[in-house]
Amino acid sequence: MSERDIVLTGIPRSGTTLACWLLNQLPEVVALVEPQMGVRFWLGRWDRRLASAGIRQFFNKVRERIATGSTVPSFHIDGEIPTNPVEEQRVGRLRRPVARLGRVPVAKSLSGRFWLIVKHPAPFTVLLNELVEHFPVYAIVRNPLAVLASWNSVSLPVNKGHVPAAEWFDPSLRRTLSRISDRWERQLYLLDWFFETYRRMLPETAILRYEDIVATGGRALSAIVPEAAELSVPLQSRNASSLYDASLMRALGERLLKTDGAYWDFYSRESVERLIAEVSR
Repeated sequence: MSERDIVLTGIPRSGTTLACWLLNQLPEVVALVEPQMGVRFWLGRWDRRLASAGIRQFFNKVRERIATGSTVPSFHIDGEIPTNPVEEQRVGRLRRPVARLGRVPVAKSLSGRFWLIVKHPAPFTVLLNELVEHFPVYAIVRNPLAVLASWNSVSLPVNKGHVPAAEWFDPSLRRTLSRISDRWERQLYLLDWFFETYRRMLPETAILRYEDIVATGGRALSAIVPEAAELSVPLQSRNASSLYDASLMRALGERLLKTDGAYWDFYSRESVERLIAEVSR
């Protein structure tokens, strides 16, 4: 595998799609958002190493498609990689996905040494043990209260405390979640599962914070692609977004502060308390 074939994962709703959009602003980068990985990958529901082999095969096939000028698979909106795959306004209901799976053109001239980045939050997290043997792997995390607030604002499986694409590969995770009757408790368990997996499997330098990406205008992504040090995109944190229910955030924050999870190795309790105070103003 090429050292420029990069696996990007992260907590759902942590800014992984935004990271792909930012990286695609660079001339020698193609970053794909949750593409369909092919039959061999999905057969890996019963064989994790087969799934990992399917991912390696996918990178090779995408590079071949780019070399021949073909379109490549990715979630997109009107043929473009979006900054956010769900609705960006409150509409009196859960925000729905607006990005669709399909194929997008690669509208840039690339050298033979371009970076190919593929991001999938849940399946790549559950397969980290296999993927780190073959790829440079990076993960994006976010303030745990902001993650919970986002999960509870979108019409996605995480809203119910489930990540099917990870549960397919990890029966023990599926069984554990099925035994937790309370939706918020399932979300808290999942949040801990994501953070704990990254803490256990990745070096600190490979774990990027959403807040740092936003604060630096994307330059924090230079940990993945050095040329990202040239980025300077005006960005605003959405950790206290009006898209989130403030009263629910306060309730979730109080519940979160009573827990002991791996997320506290990445974010202080004070950062959650400050976020609660911000949405309470």
